[in-house]
Amino acid sequence: METTRDKLINATFDEVYSHGFQGASLGDILLKAGVHKGSMYHFFASKKEMALAALREKVLQRFDERYSYVHTCEKGYLEEFYIRLRDTSVRDFKRGCPIANVVQEMSNIDEDFNVLMKSIYEVFRGNIKTILDKAIEAGELKPCDTKKLALFITSTLEGAILSAKATGEEQDYLDVIEELIVHIEEKRIRSDG
Repeated sequence: METTRDKLINATFDEVYSHGFQGASLGDILLKAGVHKGSMYHFFASKKEMALAALREKVLQRFDERYSYVHTCEKGYLEEFYIRLRDTSVRDFKRGCPIANVVQEMSNIDEDFNVLMKSIYEVFRGNIKTILDKAIEAGELKPCDTKKLALFITSTLEGAILSAKATGEEQDYLDVIEELIVHIEEKRIRSDG
């Protein structure tokens, strides 16, 4: 069952994702959540505190849902990663990437947002690095600098999402992903000789 706090977190994330932090209306958040301002203050001191909590929780939840397979998988790390990269149903090309949106809007003007978004981005890169490390351990990928490769992959993903957002064409995202996969496959260990 969704608690009052959950309703606030979900409504805040949706509002910030759709309109940015500065464009997010506290009134609209409370209306979407079906919560009075007094109830909000029971959990959060301000719109900013609520937005920071919503971003932290919702984005990290997305990462967990998208990349946690790496902890239970024994092989096929790259194939599973490619499936997840190609899955456009988990991406919102109209609103873009919530991480990039908030970084672009808030990182230069608010230190709390800057610190949070840096830590979230590090988790994102760390998740990708873990997948690459596991692929190397499983003999799927040649040894390489997985920290740099994870940076390249996350940067490419962010650019692909931005391209699709800018053009309104999902295919732009998919075309970038296919090129990214070609690049990763160049580092694959081949068992066929």
